Amino acid sequence: MRRIITVNCAAVALILILMAVAAPSADRGPKSLPLPFHTSVTLTGDTLGSLPGHHRTGHVFATATWNHGVRYVVGTPSTDSLGRWRVRFHPSHRGFYELRILTPDAAVFQYAFTVH
Repeated sequence: MRRIITVNCAAVALILILMAVAAPSADRGPKSLPLPFHTSVTLTGDTLGSLPGHHRTGHVFATATWNHGVRYVVGTPSTDSLGRWRVRFHPSHRGFYELRILTPDAAVFQYAFTVH
């Protein structure tokens, strides 16, 4: 009888450990950077080309969502001759923002901000 109880207790402990490891974290919110209200963020980068030293030129598309709502356009700047681009983001409300940038070389950059 004593052996059965020990095995059952070990099985329960193993199940609890596996559940703790496999369970999602208690913080279910997406990871984001804190950003004070009335602050703007400037994101810069450059594109890649098919050869070293060559860069793709064209339009950069920057879109955002606010509190997981509808996606809207932040800006569509053009790159310069060296493939450099710059996007300025100025959140208008407090809350959670997801910013997505698509460059001419098909790179996608995603950022998340929580505005206090």
